[in-house]
Amino acid sequence: MSNLTPISLILGLSALIVVAVSPNENVKFFSTIGAGIGVGGFLFSQFDSQESKNQITNLQKTVDLLDKQRRNSENEKLKTIREYNTLKIKLDKELELVREHTNELNTKNNFLNIQIAELESQLKLEKSSAQSKIREISNFSTGAGHQIVTETYKNELTKLGGMISGYSNNYPDLKDFFENLEADIDKVKSWAVGELEAYEGVQNLQSLIDEGLRIQQRIISRCSDIKVKALSTIIKYLNSLAEDSVRFSEYQDNIAQISERAREHLLEKELAIESIAQEWVTANTSTTEKYSTEFNEVIQNGKHLVNRNQELVDKIESMNRPLKWSVASRQDLKTANIIIDYFEAKGVILDRAKVDFDHWQSTLSFHINRNNRIIVPSELEPEGERLQQLCHTLSPIKFGWNAEEGLLTAWLHLAKKPVKPIIEADINKIWKTAEKFQSTVKSWSRVRVTGGSESGKSPTAENIAVCILLARGGSAELYNPQDDSVKNYWTVPTVGTSHDDSLLGIEALAATVNQKTNDRSQFKITIFDEIDSTIASVEKKSQGEVGKLISTIIKQVSHQNLGAIFIGQNANAKNYPGMDRSDWNSAVNLHIGNNAYDAISNSNQITTEEQTRLKQQCDRLTEFCTTKNSELGLEHTNPVAYRFGLVLGDGKPYYVQLPDFGAYTYEMVENAVKCPKCDSHNHISHGGNRRKCKDCGHIFAQN
Repeated sequence: MSNLTPISLILGLSALIVVAVSPNENVKFFSTIGAGIGVGGFLFSQFDSQESKNQITNLQKTVDLLDKQRRNSENEKLKTIREYNTLKIKLDKELELVREHTNELNTKNNFLNIQIAELESQLKLEKSSAQSKIREISNFSTGAGHQIVTETYKNELTKLGGMISGYSNNYPDLKDFFENLEADIDKVKSWAVGELEAYEGVQNLQSLIDEGLRIQQRIISRCSDIKVKALSTIIKYLNSLAEDSVRFSEYQDNIAQISERAREHLLEKELAIESIAQEWVTANTSTTEKYSTEFNEVIQNGKHLVNRNQELVDKIESMNRPLKWSVASRQDLKTANIIIDYFEAKGVILDRAKVDFDHWQSTLSFHINRNNRIIVPSELEPEGERLQQLCHTLSPIKFGWNAEEGLLTAWLHLAKKPVKPIIEADINKIWKTAEKFQSTVKSWSRVRVTGGSESGKSPTAENIAVCILLARGGSAELYNPQDDSVKNYWTVPTVGTSHDDSLLGIEALAATVNQKTNDRSQFKITIFDEIDSTIASVEKKSQGEVGKLISTIIKQVSHQNLGAIFIGQNANAKNYPGMDRSDWNSAVNLHIGNNAYDAISNSNQITTEEQTRLKQQCDRLTEFCTTKNSELGLEHTNPVAYRFGLVLGDGKPYYVQLPDFGAYTYEMVENAVKCPKCDSHNHISHGGNRRKCKDCGHIFAQN
């Protein structure tokens, strides 16, 4: 084989391979030429050889195969290009859709951004409005509340002043009455100004509402009282005018005289007109009698209707009020009446039904039938905590429903339930025992004793008075408006037996104290029983004057070598008009039994911590006395029953065990050894059987 053969073969094969794989058309063209040259050279070199022929044949087959592969490759390429173009068109369409969707989303996004901006703006406005409302609500707790109460005061006083002015002009004969009425109006104004000034300092929202409602109610009530007083006086005046303006006897006499003159004149005329004159006289007389009778009947009926109307108004008002426990001597019954008053102010009527009591808890039951809607316990439950503070219970008051009896119930937690037996020695650490009572009270001179009904106020006051006299000598006098009572066991000499006597006694004692007219040679103590009722027996406008007289006695009586004991039911100083709590701080105050709780809560000289301690001690003493009396089968009214009292105003607050009723009687004072010179019991041993008087210094022999 010549050298041209392999070269031609290699060249041809290389060119064919390039043609098969190269994508460049120019390269393919020149490679095809190269492949032809290579094949031509190969054929030329092998032309004359069978082997060359065979090789050429094989090479031709190879070229055909490669050409076929090239055509297939071209077809695949075209197919790929077509698929690419198809895919590109599809992707372009989808891209366009994506762009359109993106634009749509951008448009929506812009719209949402606008809405968000609008909502944010609206939210800012709402927030600003809410803040304004909050400020308005906040302002209500101060400025608005004060303005409402002040406007009520101005409106009521303006309407009252206008009404009184109009009546004064219409009824000049009542000028003096209306001038006096102006003084009552001035008192209302003075009181209201003081209340409004105090109200300006209230900041707590609930206190603001409660105090505001109370002041508004009192302003309206007091103005209404003055209106009623004015109207009642005007009605009496008009009735008097009606009674005096028609004098029937005089009218009849005048008619009779005129009739007589007419008759005489007519007799001189023709007899024909005599009958006419007679008829005129008869008719006139009949008219006069009928008028007199009917007028009197109208007047009497009018008076009866006025009185009956007032009776019905009073009866309706009484019937509309809730039914309360009339004798509220225990703490739970007092609490029940407070609950009734509290919900009455809120428009809910709770009528007393029954009570299940022991010394540490009580379940009150109420009728609710008179409400015009259904009252459910859940409606009253939110008031439990406020009532706890108001009623001094140990936990919030819980309301429930007794389905069997159809009654609303209220559970009170009055004291801690005992967890261990009561040891008397431990109780004696809390109070001063009855054996120490005389030494405890002997130096007292200005005393107030309070307690509920049948708590033993009067016997305890007598024990105090006798113990004081046994130590100091002197005498005692008693003003007892219940002198004729079946429960009158006093042995002290009685000098007054009515409320009027007690009032005169208070005035006389206050005058003695003010004018310093007592000779001071011998001590004397004056006792005023039922002082609450005595003050209540006086007109409201005069009660403050009585209170001022009592205040004078309390503050100065001991300076004149005198003493005074005031006995009443209520421990709260507000029940003594004209006085306040500080006035009673000048006296020793003994509060018996459950009255101790009120005294502790109302005191202005006991810290919160001390109040808690005293109430806990009061719980233990209440439990102890109840247990002992139960063990011995003693009613709480028994003279030897266990009972206790809280002492305020004699140093730090403390409790005392009260001695039996009648443990100290006035006979002990009368039979006691006295100084022969000044009758004092205040003397000491001076050697042997001699005594020395501590008041006048006289030394005498004891027989």
